[in-house]
Amino acid sequence: MSAPRILVVRRNRLLTATGDHPAPRYLDERDVPVASVLVPLDEDAAGNRFSLLEVDPFLAENDALASFGASEDARFSEVMTQLGRFTGAERARVLRALALAQWSHDNRFCSNCGAPLRWDENDRTKSCTNPELTHRHFPRTDPATIMLVHDGERALLGRQKTWPPGMYSTLAGFVEPGESAEDAVVREVFEETGVRVSDVRYFGSESWPFPRSLMLGYIARAETTEVRVSDELDDARWFTRDEITAMQARVRARLPYFDTIARRLLAEALPPAAG
Repeated sequence: MSAPRILVVRRNRLLTATGDHPAPRYLDERDVPVASVLVPLDEDAAGNRFSLLEVDPFLAENDALASFGASEDARFSEVMTQLGRFTGAERARVLRALALAQWSHDNRFCSNCGAPLRWDENDRTKSCTNPELTHRHFPRTDPATIMLVHDGERALLGRQKTWPPGMYSTLAGFVEPGESAEDAVVREVFEETGVRVSDVRYFGSESWPFPRSLMLGYIARAETTEVRVSDELDDARWFTRDEITAMQARVRARLPYFDTIARRLLAEALPPAAG
């Protein structure tokens, strides 16, 4: 079996090759200190193995790079807006690595006994170092809903204050304890926009580890159309199909495109392709 190719993550930042457009920078085992723990990610159809190397997030960046001899041709980058530059298989691998590294950073001590946690060998789990208990911990994700709300002709979209000017997307929000995902759709849409919805239908899902979400996609029909924007959003309004098409074209001109669940949901509000 071949040696694993190694993705290096420092909390929510990925080791990338230097250059104008970040791309994953893989290491091989000769670049990695012998004492490092490599967390398995996946294996492709050709039998190539891929692993995660989690770098101490409290190290200075230059020290982190120098610790495995990659300082000359690599850097740590935030890749959320650059995921469209990766292949589909590469993107899935990067998202898994970021999710595991973020969970690992947030779970450094056992929640049962307070002992430090360490990665289990050849597994994506951690165990506490208490020799009498050794509680085992599994990575967790936070379920969130992302929904296309429509009135038959238009789609209800919102924007966050931190987004680029003119950028809108589907509404989203976390599922609360004791709540179904469908109930979360109804509640979140009303809390954020004052719009009542019904006919909530499941659409699909997507991993979004920023920091640790599993996005559950839904389509819902609006029962009311008056919009009252909450403090959670910068703005929300109804968009026609032509307006959505024009907005997507502007976004594609600025950021590398890839097929997110938000874009697939938005396609539900677009006219069918000609022919």
